[in-house]
Amino acid sequence: MKKYLIIIISILFYQFSGLGQEIPAIFTPIKIAENLYAIENAKGGNIAFLVTTEGIVVVDAGSRPSNGKDIIESIRSVSDKPIKFVIYTHLHGDHIFGISAFPSEAKIIAYEKLDANIKSITEPILKKSIEIDFPDFIYGLGEELAAIENEESDEYKTLKGQLDQYSAYLQDLKQIKIRYPDTLFIDKYELLFGGERIILEFPGSGHTNDNIIVRFPKQNTIHTGDLIFNGRFPYVLATHGATVKGWIAVMDKLSAEKIQNVIPGHGKITNSDVFKTQATYFKKLTEKVLALKNQGKNIEEIKSLIDIKEFELKGNEDQFPIHIEVIYSEL
Repeated sequence: MKKYLIIIISILFYQFSGLGQEIPAIFTPIKIAENLYAIENAKGGNIAFLVTTEGIVVVDAGSRPSNGKDIIESIRSVSDKPIKFVIYTHLHGDHIFGISAFPSEAKIIAYEKLDANIKSITEPILKKSIEIDFPDFIYGLGEELAAIENEESDEYKTLKGQLDQYSAYLQDLKQIKIRYPDTLFIDKYELLFGGERIILEFPGSGHTNDNIIVRFPKQNTIHTGDLIFNGRFPYVLATHGATVKGWIAVMDKLSAEKIQNVIPGHGKITNSDVFKTQATYFKKLTEKVLALKNQGKNIEEIKSLIDIKEFELKGNEDQFPIHIEVIYSEL
């Protein structure tokens, strides 16, 4: 039950894996270029914000209301100008569930498919997580805790800490109020605001079928959303429109550009080398899956024969067999 719950919840609440870790209450903004900042958000997707003469434009909103408040506090350490726009990079909760902490007058922009995806994917999973999955999981932790006789033992204290943390987390999730976009675009959208130009593009399906990239041309910077998990195994969710073939095509296109700064959906801020790195991972894995499939191996055999240690990525290791399954289905 526990493993099942973590997989289901982590699909939309990537920050779930951060529970139990030491995470700063206040995130220090990183200055990327003139007027452009990033927040490496350990509790959800990374944030970008651009301070203009007329107000602030923010990329993604955090993972839940408390995380959204952290983000607002971080932005306010740089500027007290009003937040005028929030850009959603895709449907997943770790990028949009913090929106209730943002000013209600801020306008939200996203790709055209995001509206339908929130209705059919994001909201139902959130509802089930709040009403069934999390309560069942917490109940199970409570039963495990009750079975431990020595309340002074490390096992008891660890489990009690987890129970308290997950219970508080559930209460935070109950405060989520999803906001739908005010503006939806097809293929490309240019936001001219406060003397700045921001370009939103749908580069093709990869992580999801609504994933966009956000360009800041003046600052030679791009926010990739979850098209990049820097240094980590990415989430490849076929039921959300993910495609490894499409993802590789997007990476190849972006790697041909000369982009100075890359703000990934997760992981450290980096440069354009990351596009080739992620494409190479998918290509190498695809070659291995294809070779074994051509030898007549079935999917379970292939998963057992490919060693995860051949790939220099750390984090989200549970996604590796899913990558193999998606690649196998696309061959």
